Amino acid sequence: MKQLIALSLLAIAAVGLVTGVRAFEEPKPEQKKDAPKAQVAELGKPAPDFTLTDLDGKTVKLSDHKGKIVVLEWFQPGCPYCVEGYSEKGNCRTTSEKLTKEGVVWLLINSNNAEHPDSKIEPNKNFFKERKLSHTVLMDTPGTVGRAYGAKTTPHCFVIDAKGNLAYRGAIDNAQEKDAKEKVNYVEAAVAALKNGKAVEQADTKSYGCSVKYGKAKP
Repeated sequence: MKQLIALSLLAIAAVGLVTGVRAFEEPKPEQKKDAPKAQVAELGKPAPDFTLTDLDGKTVKLSDHKGKIVVLEWFQPGCPYCVEGYSEKGNCRTTSEKLTKEGVVWLLINSNNAEHPDSKIEPNKNFFKERKLSHTVLMDTPGTVGRAYGAKTTPHCFVIDAKGNLAYRGAIDNAQEKDAKEKVNYVEAAVAALKNGKAVEQADTKSYGCSVKYGKAKP
């Protein structure tokens, strides 16, 4: 009887040992690696090229304007800063009109997600129709271009030089800087420097305005 009990205990121990070895040898599930973060446009380097459609469905490529200075302005029609900026004497309106007359390409980009009211075509068209203005508004509802440039607010401006490099990013001016001693239009200053073959002194400033209403980024 004692021998049977002893054999039974040995058998149980053997099973446990084998099970333990199998459990030890069983490979662990692979840990999910974080997806690499999308690179954001860098000053002094080639501006990310893109292809978007305007409010009439026309395809517009940034590379089509190579050889010219290009200003990208992030925009949404319901933003109070955009409404004020495109008033009769607003900073966005006066700056864009002045620079386009000088041969600068001015493109507005709306990166609000597809469900947001400001991403609909009609509000964007009506915004400029009511103001009797003609501007190119490009729709970026997936937010791909906005994220590539790191656009955070409306307005948020980016100046690209004639060689296609990012030369300036930030606010259109210093209107929201409380300690500003005098008014400075950063976009105009950047364009002027590029036209004179000089480096942009203030190439990176903090933008202000409404936040861009991005949707969820695709993995």
